[in-house]
Amino acid sequence: METEAVYLEKATSPYIIASVDRAVELLLLLGRRRRDMGVTELAKELGVQKSTAHSLLQTLMLRGFVRQTDTGRYTLGYGLIGLGEACAEQLDIRAIARPFMSELANESEEIALLAVLSGTELIIIEKAEPQKPFFIIPKFDFSITLHSTAIGKVLLANAPAAIVDEVLGRGVERFTSYTLTDRDVLFKELVQVRTQGFAVGCNETIEGVTCIAVPVYDAGGKVAAALSVSSASSKLAAQRYETLVRILREKAGKVSRRLGYQQA
Repeated sequence: METEAVYLEKATSPYIIASVDRAVELLLLLGRRRRDMGVTELAKELGVQKSTAHSLLQTLMLRGFVRQTDTGRYTLGYGLIGLGEACAEQLDIRAIARPFMSELANESEEIALLAVLSGTELIIIEKAEPQKPFFIIPKFDFSITLHSTAIGKVLLANAPAAIVDEVLGRGVERFTSYTLTDRDVLFKELVQVRTQGFAVGCNETIEGVTCIAVPVYDAGGKVAAALSVSSASSKLAAQRYETLVRILREKAGKVSRRLGYQQA
């Protein structure tokens, strides 16, 4: 795995300070376990003496990165929240996603799009094309297509209930004869999208255009964006959906991990 290779490279670097590396590993361990842990358990997991684990905990507690619970065990401290927020503010999702979108476009041989939800509008923030583009997406105002595009359905399916109610409540526009406009039918599809983890939009916004999309998660486990591939409907036959969903999930997973997402 990429992360393991990076870790091994760092572990053999002459510039690594062992105590700092152990402290970071302790924080990562508490983050992965998502529960409080005792000194003995932590020492065993880290492969260090109990006294070493205790010293690491006391140092991290001083900075607020670790706190002691009522049970006398340890968990992540509130001091990490500020660091996390500062880090999130400095992350540029477009820059992070760009290389993986290029991989997606070339491996799928389709156009890749990255979109976010802004209020009740869909905003496409990045685009990547394969080296030999086969298809050009017609110009269109996608801002009101949360109900008719795969990328919009992923965002809407994972949006707060108030946003969903507002979008469906104001009435949705019919773009083609395939556009879903019935509120109940749309709501059921959004539930399915959220459950299965991907969406398909076939001829619903522009006849002859099909898109498939998956979510991208942030460090808090919330959907930060949606990643899709789009092409001519004649080229994106149903038989390709499974392959494309697999590639999309792989690339979206890499972007999510760069944003700090850790799958439980």
